[in-house]
Amino acid sequence: MTSLPIILAHGICPFHRLLPFASCRDNASDDRFHYFRRIRSTLIAKGFTVFHAGVGWSSSLERRALDLRNEILSFTDSFRRWPKVHIIAHSMGGLDARYMIYRYGMDKRVVSLTTIGTPHLGTSYADWGLRNFSFLIGWAKPLGLDLSGFRALTRDECERRNLALSEYEEESTVIYRTVAGVQPLSRICKHFRFAYGIISREEGENDGLVSLHSAKWKDKYFLEIMDADHLNQIGWWDEAEESACIGKEDFERGIREWYVRLALGLENLEGV
Repeated sequence: MTSLPIILAHGICPFHRLLPFASCRDNASDDRFHYFRRIRSTLIAKGFTVFHAGVGWSSSLERRALDLRNEILSFTDSFRRWPKVHIIAHSMGGLDARYMIYRYGMDKRVVSLTTIGTPHLGTSYADWGLRNFSFLIGWAKPLGLDLSGFRALTRDECERRNLALSEYEEESTVIYRTVAGVQPLSRICKHFRFAYGIISREEGENDGLVSLHSAKWKDKYFLEIMDADHLNQIGWWDEAEESACIGKEDFERGIREWYVRLALGLENLEGV
């Protein structure tokens, strides 16, 4: 078992911050309503040291990467408490972590980055959203709401960023691993089904928000496919699973056990 802390990095628009419950707070002992539902508490019960990193809700990638860096420095007491960390990131959290490592030269401080449902190559749904609703980014700014993070999810922007980071990441000591979720439409959360259709037509198999191709990033980093949509991947069951006769308790327990297995494997990466 790794003695280094595990940082859980959330995606864009973390819904738990909109809820009034104390159990939605980052790093509270009760995480039943957190973005990563009961995952931190499960890992802690197994003996791991785990932190939720909170970054800008929908702000720019630059800002979110800085926030993530600052959170990690706080958790580790500027690496005096622990010299390195592992990061497990969901969705845009994986892009935040990649850019943070590059922007702040943290490859010697991050042993591994495991991304789950991260749009490394972008997503056609973000392309569609920016084509039709980019004006909302400008409208929201005077109201104090930064929505510019959505620009970082487009396929063109991801292609440009991947080219800029490529040489650094190839030479980096960080161990990159990717996980993708795939489900049929009948088991996709109803709120993602419109996006699923767009992505399915343009990119193929997907989890409702991110395609298999984009989440894999590079074959050499690819770890496995999860039988989970974008919401399931962070410990949440949805009613679409009920249509497949998959019960809530068993399904959520299975996701938490998957994270335990993932965490147990991190120690093997520390001597690589």
